[in-house]
Amino acid sequence: MDIYLILTYILFAVAIVDLMVGVSNDAVNFLNSAIGSKVASFKTILIIASVGILIGASFSSGMMEVARKGIFMPGFFTFEMIMYVFIAVMLTDIILLDFYNTVGLPTSTTVSIVFELLGAALAIGLLISFNSGRGFETISEIINIDSAIKIVSGIFLSILISFSVGSMVQYLTRLAFSFNFEKNMKRFGPLFSGIAITSITYFLLIKGAKGSTFAKSLDWIVNSDTLTVLAVSFIIWTSLTWALMKFTKINPLKVIVLMGTFSLAMAFAGNDLVNFIGVAIAGKQSYLHWIEMGGTAEVASTLKMTFLSEKQMTEPVLLLAAGIIMVITLWFSAKAKKVTETEVGLSRQDDGDERFRPNFISRGIVGGGMKLGNAFNVMLSDNMKAKIDHQFRKEKLSKNVDERDAPAFDLLRASVNLMVASILISYATSLKLPLSTTYVSFMVAMGTSLADKAWGRESAVYRVAGVVNVVGGWLLTALIAFCTAALFGSIIYYGGFNAVIVLTVVAAFLLIRSHVSFKRKSKEDAETKEQFARPIDIENVIDESKINTAKNLDYIRKATTLSLKSLVGDNKDVMVRSFKQLKKLQAKNEKLQEKIIKYVRKMDDGQLDAGRLYILVFDLMQDMGQSANFLSSVCTKHLINHHKLPSRKFLDVLIQLDNKFDSYLSKMVNSIDNLEFTNYESILNEQSNLVEFINLKIDEQILEIQSGNLDNRNGMLQVRILLESKDIAEVSGKVLSIYVDYARKD
Repeated sequence: MDIYLILTYILFAVAIVDLMVGVSNDAVNFLNSAIGSKVASFKTILIIASVGILIGASFSSGMMEVARKGIFMPGFFTFEMIMYVFIAVMLTDIILLDFYNTVGLPTSTTVSIVFELLGAALAIGLLISFNSGRGFETISEIINIDSAIKIVSGIFLSILISFSVGSMVQYLTRLAFSFNFEKNMKRFGPLFSGIAITSITYFLLIKGAKGSTFAKSLDWIVNSDTLTVLAVSFIIWTSLTWALMKFTKINPLKVIVLMGTFSLAMAFAGNDLVNFIGVAIAGKQSYLHWIEMGGTAEVASTLKMTFLSEKQMTEPVLLLAAGIIMVITLWFSAKAKKVTETEVGLSRQDDGDERFRPNFISRGIVGGGMKLGNAFNVMLSDNMKAKIDHQFRKEKLSKNVDERDAPAFDLLRASVNLMVASILISYATSLKLPLSTTYVSFMVAMGTSLADKAWGRESAVYRVAGVVNVVGGWLLTALIAFCTAALFGSIIYYGGFNAVIVLTVVAAFLLIRSHVSFKRKSKEDAETKEQFARPIDIENVIDESKINTAKNLDYIRKATTLSLKSLVGDNKDVMVRSFKQLKKLQAKNEKLQEKIIKYVRKMDDGQLDAGRLYILVFDLMQDMGQSANFLSSVCTKHLINHHKLPSRKFLDVLIQLDNKFDSYLSKMVNSIDNLEFTNYESILNEQSNLVEFINLKIDEQILEIQSGNLDNRNGMLQVRILLESKDIAEVSGKVLSIYVDYARKD
């Protein structure tokens, strides 16, 4: 087996993985509106999207040209060098996209593939040029500069266009229908639905079908007069919608959202499939061409790949196979759900948990927007303001609604999201432009959110910060993709086949490690979401609280005793692991802090005792976590900086302290976990003895310091350990007392 056949196999193996990580990232583009509006069950949404993907995959043949000649000049490269370019691009792509999936940020697969092609082709092309005695003057021979500028400018221009069009259309739509749109839907529903479905139908199923391998039968429609097709389509869809509303109970907005989901999934497959398999297909075509020309090593190093500039047809079976892989990934990818959660969270209508933290950019944008809004309001009459406010007034979510079942936004906004995004994406597809579906769908969703006043004063800085982070991530995508592909290309240029194998193994290792880490973190996040999403059952509030409290107390007990034992045994590795675990607990508590008020709000009016218990216990547990974290931190720093250990006398004190702590906290955990407080007095006595023991040892340390027997470093370490231990002991007693008081009142 020759090395170029192996390279071709590697290309297709990586392309399969790229399909998986790419769909995981791009699923947000066509799923977020349907999932966010809860238009149907998750299973139904996936079925509709899957059908759209399979059909859209057949439309991708013309778009494959972008991977072959849209970015670089294939005629500059020999067969050997162009295979190196393709390998560098694909390895970079799977690593980059998987990273974005893991952190849950939507990025552009189009931007990544474009800049990877630019980076790898430019790096290898310039190395070829330098080795042949030429220089940078060959850039125009390496890169298709005009095409690259057109593609890149089109991609980034789509950000502004999508946001502007989305916000404008949503604002006008909401003014016409309001949040209580059921009444107006009876009057204007057929008209709105006719416009929306006609737009989706024409731009996707008709203009998007142009050039399709399986859509030649639609040529007579494609070539018909545009206005005639639009008029006929509008009349048909408006009539059908009117009939549905007249004779059935079917909501026309659901039809739009489901059809839009199908359409956007179809546009995604038609537009973005090139990003995942275009390079591999170009590699296969290059390999077959090399075989035809002799298939020797000499041919590989001399054969120019000019033929890639010619039109090449992609086998329908490859497109279908790619579509099937995309569908399977859509159903089973956990990372796809995480990326979707990011966009749905940023466009959510109600206030809630915010993932992103404000920054000076988001504060500046929100402040400027408020000033602009105030200036605009001055020009409106009081009567006009009242009418606008009435149209944008929305009902509050019931306390008894399970957040997992509540929509993030309504069907009207979901319809606008899909209508506008489908038009923009499918129109670009018909022009063979690799417009970023991620940029379009995300910015349309953000524009409609802004117009819908989802970014209120309580959430605006967080939402805008999220958008800034995502857009900033897009810019980083371009930079990282370019630099990494250039680096990989250079390594492969000098290392040849051996370098390809090494980089492939490295990529596989990074993907596996990412999967394991993501799975573990997802499990931790799911526990928090499950706890605070469901409606409150007051009878189970204490049971739920005591389980979490007992679990955290036990966690602090283990971490504290582990810190003390690690210091006694001079085991910095175990100490560092303990410190990291406490940092995770601190991060988890920070997330819970954002949810605790929301959870208490769900309780029935008058449930003062339960609300007080939740808030006070959580606050005390935070104090204990901070003390345990600080104790672990001072011990860790002492060990990793190689300072001398405390005296044997103090190490014996730590052993005694550890035993007392372990016994005391173990009994407390067991008591709270079982809501059994018959030994309450006994536990308090043990706490009192523990505090008394710590106070005695603090006094001893003070005497040692005053006598000069204890240096500054160890003096600070020993006093700090005792003080933080005392805080944990005293605060834990307050936690137990709160549960005892509640149980006695009940």
